[in-house]
Amino acid sequence: MSKAPHGRRLLLWLPVALMAGVQLWLSSRSRLPDALSPFPGSDKLAHGGWFFLLALLAWRAAREGEGWSRRRRLGGLLLAAALWAASDEAHQWFVPGRAVEAADLLADVAGAALALSLAEGFLTGRRLVRAG
Repeated sequence: MSKAPHGRRLLLWLPVALMAGVQLWLSSRSRLPDALSPFPGSDKLAHGGWFFLLALLAWRAAREGEGWSRRRRLGGLLLAAALWAASDEAHQWFVPGRAVEAADLLADVAGAALALSLAEGFLTGRRLVRAG
């Protein structure tokens, strides 16, 4: 894929930055609205869904960037998602009323991994499993 103009690349990363900012703001709240977790365990779905969308947006932006290999791009995006998830959980350690949960971190990384797998498999026209 050819390199996109600098302004377009910045515009593609803007939704990623906005989502990260909203996430940081939400993580700073001592109490989240009950609507974000309507039933037990639904917060894990919210975590996975948030990181799914965040990873899809990051994948779209990263595709337009410099000529990294597919493997390096996917690995870098997954590592970035894991580090962002870990930093979010670490940040919550300092917020009164919030808990640090390994399950939240796992849900975040699973959501990102699913999004990246689907993006590479379906959105680029490649199969998820290659025929022998």
